[in-house]
Amino acid sequence: MKQILVFFFLITISVTAQDFSIIDAKVKSYPKLISAENLANLIATDFNSDTEKVRATYVWLTQNIRYDLAEYYNPTRTSYSFSYSSEDEKQQKITTLNNQIVSETLSTRKAVCEGYARVFAKICTLLTIENEFIKGHIRNSPNEIGKPIYNPNHAWNAVKINGDWKYFDSTWGAGHEENGKWKRNFTNYFFDIPKEKLLLTHFPEETLWQLRAKRMNKTDFYNQPIYNHNFLDSNLILASPSNGIIKKDEEGFIEFKIKNLKNTQKIFVGFKGNRYAQKPIVNFNNSIGYIKILPPNLSKEAYLIIDGNVVLEFIIE
Repeated sequence: MKQILVFFFLITISVTAQDFSIIDAKVKSYPKLISAENLANLIATDFNSDTEKVRATYVWLTQNIRYDLAEYYNPTRTSYSFSYSSEDEKQQKITTLNNQIVSETLSTRKAVCEGYARVFAKICTLLTIENEFIKGHIRNSPNEIGKPIYNPNHAWNAVKINGDWKYFDSTWGAGHEENGKWKRNFTNYFFDIPKEKLLLTHFPEETLWQLRAKRMNKTDFYNQPIYNHNFLDSNLILASPSNGIIKKDEEGFIEFKIKNLKNTQKIFVGFKGNRYAQKPIVNFNNSIGYIKILPPNLSKEAYLIIDGNVVLEFIIE
């Protein structure tokens, strides 16, 4: 497909505050098939600040790389092995492998999380922006609550901007699986994930990166509810339960307490195995909404729905 590029001469693009609309529009005109070096050159030419350059990298990846569900469910490559005689040789071979992943991702325009994160890291490095490739843990569904696994299952990026480490997940920013198919759905939340909320969704494997967010162990991470970005990107706060395994009271009810909930918001609760969500009892006291409902006897999963979005997921004990 012929690509049409629009060039702006004698001016550079800049933005104020967090309005990235000019950057996003410019990046969407970039070629869809391009090398890492050429992409970095375009970004360096068009943008000034590190924030703008990282934003351009994030937007290009989320718009042009598809998640490879086939590779995720039936991996053809689970590990890499090689021999080496010195630390220098080891690092050279690791760099070569990483560059191969970058090249394959850009040529096929599809990847699992490692491909997204390796390309992100490569572009930042070419732009001389300090960055780290982060391995760690995420959870996608309630059946993972309370079940820590040993090996990391996800990858994302940390980038130092103006002296502060910031966190980016272009994989989750690009889209999600829906009914067995991947659906592109740009999500802004995973661009500069708030540090105080990082460990609600991402748990770094290395202790250093855990502590740069806050103190939490892997067991506590896995015991949390599943948080959706729609919830995290709002001013809503889960007051209780903090544990992802929710217990029934003596009458068989389960209850959620949400800070900053408004009485104009539409609240429903879904249950696994039930086709339709149910309307709960909702009461308000000061700034907290109390949501109470009697779950079906056999249901083991509950989904809190606010304004049409599943925002929190739990296991029912």
